[in-house]
Amino acid sequence: MQAKFFTRDRALYRRLEKAFIGLETQYLLADGRTTRRIYLDSGASTLMMKPACQATLSYLQHYANTHTTVHTSAKITSSAIEWAHQRVLDFTGAESNNFQCTFIGNGTTAAANRVAKGLAELRPDKPMVLVSAMEHHSNDLPHRHYAEQVEHIPLLGEGENAAQIDVSGLASLLKKHHNKVNYVAITAVSNVTGIINPVDEISRLVHRYNAYLVVDGAQMVAHMPVKLTLSDIDFFLFSGHKVYAPGSPGVLIAKRKLIEAMQPAAFGGGMVSNVSKWGFRLADDPTEREYAGTPNIPGAITLACSLECLSRIGMQSIFEKEKRLVDWAIECLKQCPSIKIYGEQKKSARVASIAFNLKGIGHSLVAAILNDYHGIAVRNQCFCAHPYVQEMLTEEFEALANETVDNETLEALTLDRRGMVRISFGLYTQKEDITALVSALIDIEKNIENYRTNYQQQEDGSYVHKTYDSAA
Repeated sequence: MQAKFFTRDRALYRRLEKAFIGLETQYLLADGRTTRRIYLDSGASTLMMKPACQATLSYLQHYANTHTTVHTSAKITSSAIEWAHQRVLDFTGAESNNFQCTFIGNGTTAAANRVAKGLAELRPDKPMVLVSAMEHHSNDLPHRHYAEQVEHIPLLGEGENAAQIDVSGLASLLKKHHNKVNYVAITAVSNVTGIINPVDEISRLVHRYNAYLVVDGAQMVAHMPVKLTLSDIDFFLFSGHKVYAPGSPGVLIAKRKLIEAMQPAAFGGGMVSNVSKWGFRLADDPTEREYAGTPNIPGAITLACSLECLSRIGMQSIFEKEKRLVDWAIECLKQCPSIKIYGEQKKSARVASIAFNLKGIGHSLVAAILNDYHGIAVRNQCFCAHPYVQEMLTEEFEALANETVDNETLEALTLDRRGMVRISFGLYTQKEDITALVSALIDIEKNIENYRTNYQQQEDGSYVHKTYDSAA
């Protein structure tokens, strides 16, 4: 089963970037205008790819559960799931004789918990885990919970210029804790700044110290090529909903020899070959042992179909186009006099995401005005990456210490400065979207005092329009 849509050429890219559900959605704004929304929040979740959705709807005509070879629909489903597993492996450059794909739970979080628990049990003699200081909570908190000891890997640069993982700093930690480090957990691409980490270099270093490498690829898979075999990554995690397949599961790609050595994470129907009153026997197939209960079959197929479409374009082409768009967007954003863009800009390659603030204007207020008056969807606050964001906001917090205001005002200022605004891109993001954003930000800078009168700050720091409800 494949998503039959286009052939690989430039026309495919041009046609596919328009083939997403929700691009023409319109909303009534606070000033009475109705406008098409501009979606710049793909780092949180991408829009649904139409051909992937259509392929899944076609499959649903044959929907049935797996775990039987008796009737035709079940055979079709089993074949479709097998194809989906292989499509993921092919897309990520993972040789099927060495790697295993599992569709798992609610995104990257479920995959990270599976790995953290499994490796803690597999190598109890290695109590230490090293986690980078720029991780999303999904690739941080599971390791803190299951590992006896966690240390955070430092970053290059300080404050607002915090950038890539410091490879020399990682080497020092591996040397310091020699023979104690079970694994190293890093993100391939920051969900805050879009900065790309040197995964291949880190992989070579980690394996020299007999540690495993766990890579969060949630912000990588939709934006650049992945070559797991060449990169020698032990565990690779990502979320289908960030690859144009909302409603699809998380994905765990693991080296077979490692996942087979772990105890299953859950027990139930489908992952056993025999059960009696006196015991049970796990399924012989390692892949089946990872599936206790019925998997998210339609979601897995939608994801695989999305990856099929991306493959036909070519991920290198997508990477190059999006990189040009991000570089161009950064230059456009500099037209805003008060803007501060976070993450070192001159040396670190990045894709998909840009984080910024407007001086003197709270991130929550900026995001609210962009939505309510301009129809632009962005994300704000700390993006489930609190340590990384707090590091880049060091200068803002130091400035707060010098404020001579009452406690109530200081608390409000703290909430305003404890976060950023993030724009993040997808295949459908156009230069016109960036131009509209920049115009809106300049408008906010010029007219902020007028806008302020229309909003009330809440206890959590968010801003609510006094007379307009965007969801009404």
